[in-house]
Amino acid sequence: MKKIYIFSLFLAIVCSACNDWLDVEPKDKVLEEKQYSTESNINSALNGLYRQMAGEDLYGGQLSQTTIEIMAHYYYYPKDRPAGDEILTSYELAKHNYTWGDNKGKFADIWKSAYELLLHINNYIKGVNESPAVISQKHRDLLLGEAYALRAYLHFDLYRLFCPYNAEATDKVLPYNRKSDITLNHADYENAEYSTPEEYFAFLSDDIRIAKDLLKNDPVIDPGTESITVKLEPDFYKNRNRRMNYYALKGLEARVLQYAGKDTEAALAAKEVTDAVDQVFKWVDPNKVITEQNYIFFSEVVFGINNIDMASRARTYYLGTSIITSYVVDENNLLKNILASDNLLESLPDVRARQWTFSNVTAWFSYTSDGSRVSSKYKTESYQIPAIKDLQVLMRISEMYYIQAEAALNEGRKGDAAELLNQVLRHRGLTEQYFVKEDDTEEFIREHIKREYYREFFGEGQVYFYHKRTKSPTMYSGNSEGSDDLTLSVSYVTPIPDIETNI
Repeated sequence: MKKIYIFSLFLAIVCSACNDWLDVEPKDKVLEEKQYSTESNINSALNGLYRQMAGEDLYGGQLSQTTIEIMAHYYYYPKDRPAGDEILTSYELAKHNYTWGDNKGKFADIWKSAYELLLHINNYIKGVNESPAVISQKHRDLLLGEAYALRAYLHFDLYRLFCPYNAEATDKVLPYNRKSDITLNHADYENAEYSTPEEYFAFLSDDIRIAKDLLKNDPVIDPGTESITVKLEPDFYKNRNRRMNYYALKGLEARVLQYAGKDTEAALAAKEVTDAVDQVFKWVDPNKVITEQNYIFFSEVVFGINNIDMASRARTYYLGTSIITSYVVDENNLLKNILASDNLLESLPDVRARQWTFSNVTAWFSYTSDGSRVSSKYKTESYQIPAIKDLQVLMRISEMYYIQAEAALNEGRKGDAAELLNQVLRHRGLTEQYFVKEDDTEEFIREHIKREYYREFFGEGQVYFYHKRTKSPTMYSGNSEGSDDLTLSVSYVTPIPDIETNI
């Protein structure tokens, strides 16, 4: 018997404390009405949605820096299955054994947390629409636009994670939840609640269209509003790259269209973002990255979320001494595969290499021949750029150049693809000898794009999805130079968790 996806939410909600706004079945209806009675309260409720996004089972961990990056073969895992439980979880996850022991729980936690958040987003939309609060139409539109965009953003990542790479047009793959009430199991549940890929993308398009209309007056569009600054502003409607904004929505639209195989349309959406470069977004100066400790390239961030646990989680993830509990990158995977170099990492001109330092892991020689590295991307604060603090990056302008480059390459315009890719390279401190050339082979350029995803998006959760979208038959080995062969039906099919399928 099918267990409906919101049934698990119902259990979580009624069994948990009901002492804040996230309780979607409040004991006292007056409390719910009060939550949406003023603009300040509505703003607080929206901040609550972002806080949920930053939870460790969503974008504060599993969908950014941990689980999804193990799946992409960033982190070290043993070459052979280890005895006992030593590094066993990372080994099985890197081998894409999604139903093994602890891994089942990881995906169940992602599923449960995501659909709980979607239920809260839907209740927020309902609450704002019904609110009697005195609030300007401009602000109301912004608040609702963010919520609709967040609903699309989360649904799209659920699709990328849980929809099989080879889903048929008529397959019922996932629920797209637009309801603000709790739906329990019923006859013909899957047919009624789950969507086919076509239906799912139609719902995505609807939410993006609605959000686009609501965000058409987003202050981020007008550079004169200074809605993105290096300081954290107290004004709720500032710091727009820390919230879902108009350009983040266009970036999401580009991702969705590219995933759907609509490359030309994806490129047009991505171009709207890159057209804002030099006006809204700024390329970093590679000569200042180290002194500013700006390894996230803050001025290039289109969308990120505040994660108040960033520093403590970074210490746990990257500063440990045991390879069993630390997220470390094998030296040869980083240098030979990702950075494609035979030189010392410290000598490379690519400023992205500067984030990597030797890990604290001891006895590394038992696992990896030349040691391991950790990233400084999320464990630093910048006195020159206070807004870096606690920012989990989820989208940057470089991805929009890559989307356009892939579209150009697919249309046979290698010269245009090369120029788009070189735009990024020249702002990473690289000179023409490292640039992509028009007479490079298509295979070489595609390999370059793959490497760029690894170089650019560590800890942002995009590389595994790149592989799945392109149905890549290999991934770089997480434990040495070279690549691992994949079985597509294993690597790109993440089963829907038992909490959903069994009752």
